Amino acid sequence: MENEVDQDVSTYCFEGSQVVVLRGEWDVSNRDRLREKLLSLGTESDVLVDLREARFFDSTALAELIWLYKRVADRGFRLEALVGGSNMRRLLELTNLDALFGVSAQRAKYLEQRLP
Repeated sequence: MENEVDQDVSTYCFEGSQVVVLRGEWDVSNRDRLREKLLSLGTESDVLVDLREARFFDSTALAELIWLYKRVADRGFRLEALVGGSNMRRLLELTNLDALFGVSAQRAKYLEQRLP
């Protein structure tokens, strides 16, 4: 398993999908860094965004997730967001983004049992 890790982002492959783990706070101050990390995703496989350790997303960070969703969908792949018990669940619900790229309860349970 190839792994690229830095302070707030890590990426790896899991069951044929690319996984990006976002930790901490994401806002306008680090939007460019987020876009840079997301640029390499979704060109060859499905993408899973693991937000279980994300504490905050502002509208610019949400816009980056929507951009990634469109990019992935345009290539015929799927984007999913795993939120676990984090406050990101409520944010995605309030913005109706959970319907766009949320995961079902059964799929979330499966992923939480198997992801690092």
